[in-house]
Amino acid sequence: MQVDQTHANFPLPTSKPFSLRRRVWRRLGKLLRRLFHWLFITATILLSIGLLGPQYYTPQEKTNMAIGQITRGHLFNLVGWESSSIERKIEAFFQRPAAELSAAEAAALVRAYMERAQQVGQLEQTLVAQLALKSQANSDAAPLNRADQPPAEPLDIDALQAELDALRAQQNAERPTVEAIIQQQVAGELANAGFRLGGEPFPPVLFAFTEPPKKLIVSPRDRIATEYWRMLDADTSLQTVETAEDSIYDQLDLSAYITNIGGLGAFPTMVVDQASLGWVLSTVAHEWTHNYLSLFPLGLNYATSADLTTINESVAEIVGNEIGQLALERYYPDLVPPPPSKADLIIREMLGQYGAPRFDFRNEMRETRLEVDRLLAAGQVAQAERYMEQRRQLFVENGYPIRKLNQAYFAFHGSYGTSAASSSPIGPQLDDLRAAMPDLQTFVHTVRWFTSAAELNDAAAKWEKQ
Repeated sequence: MQVDQTHANFPLPTSKPFSLRRRVWRRLGKLLRRLFHWLFITATILLSIGLLGPQYYTPQEKTNMAIGQITRGHLFNLVGWESSSIERKIEAFFQRPAAELSAAEAAALVRAYMERAQQVGQLEQTLVAQLALKSQANSDAAPLNRADQPPAEPLDIDALQAELDALRAQQNAERPTVEAIIQQQVAGELANAGFRLGGEPFPPVLFAFTEPPKKLIVSPRDRIATEYWRMLDADTSLQTVETAEDSIYDQLDLSAYITNIGGLGAFPTMVVDQASLGWVLSTVAHEWTHNYLSLFPLGLNYATSADLTTINESVAEIVGNEIGQLALERYYPDLVPPPPSKADLIIREMLGQYGAPRFDFRNEMRETRLEVDRLLAAGQVAQAERYMEQRRQLFVENGYPIRKLNQAYFAFHGSYGTSAASSSPIGPQLDDLRAAMPDLQTFVHTVRWFTSAAELNDAAAKWEKQ
């Protein structure tokens, strides 16, 4: 019989391969069904979390998200600011704008810049006032002038704006040079005080003249503590500020306070220029201290407790004041206020004893803080808030225009142990510790290792015996 050679070398099909393929497809089908089943369950869970997510957050997380919603659209972009500022500092490093200036020329340039900064501030205020007058003149509202005051004469707004623009252009042109000069002056005093690595302070002293962001502080109403803070854009309007504060109070039953700050320990640090030169020098050194401490346990633990926040701020205040004063004395000696004469001291003492009572801000604010602490400790929250508003009005009447005085105000200002708004003993303890030590370097090298207020007590006891 002749065999067909076409399929001679191949086995004839049987039922076994077909059954094998069926089993493979059956198992694959089961796996796919299970996969889709788990994907469905996972999607359902994720959808549930998305719809019901808030119930899975802690109360603090819910509060933080609610505050974030209230301040949405006004958050400060620190990363963006730092990247552009570092780029400018690198450019200035290679250009060395102050390298060819003598000490006298450098000091004169700084003085002129600071004087123009004051002029810019005054012109800005004048321009705002003139715009308000123009708006009032265009409205049907009655003038706001008192009966015994003549109407204010309008000024040429275009001329004011042109003058302001010219001053700003000059400031922008000279700002990198002035910043470099002040950086060198502060760095020199820090190096003289022993803060140097390879002959220069580390981290390097870098700052930028700019308007720092506003700071939002949120405190519980029944006690004074910073439970939440956030940086807001510097140009956030007063109306937005007060709306946000009121919303946090009404919706979350928390105390909120939004304030301008004089500087920020970013890198480079931020400092305002519409201030006295002595204040600027001290603030540059203050913010550098924060950057320095961030390399050590004290700075790394800045936000872990209220005590450590106060220690950090108080140390930066001590260093900033001391270094700033040294720089002012060396480069701008005529700006150093003279010490009071013996006759002045006698007159002041007599006025204090026999003259009209003087309003002492520090004493009055400290008295306010202590009474608020007492009322809150007794659970009298509403009474404490009424008392703070009464005291705020007293401060305003005596020339201190405090916009808001509440728990969050004290949480912010009280973090500076040397502030009148602080009831903490940490500030005076650090002042005493600095006074007991031979120099600023010894003081900073001691406190930079602190991780608790107990270590401050131990150091104070140790140096008291010496």
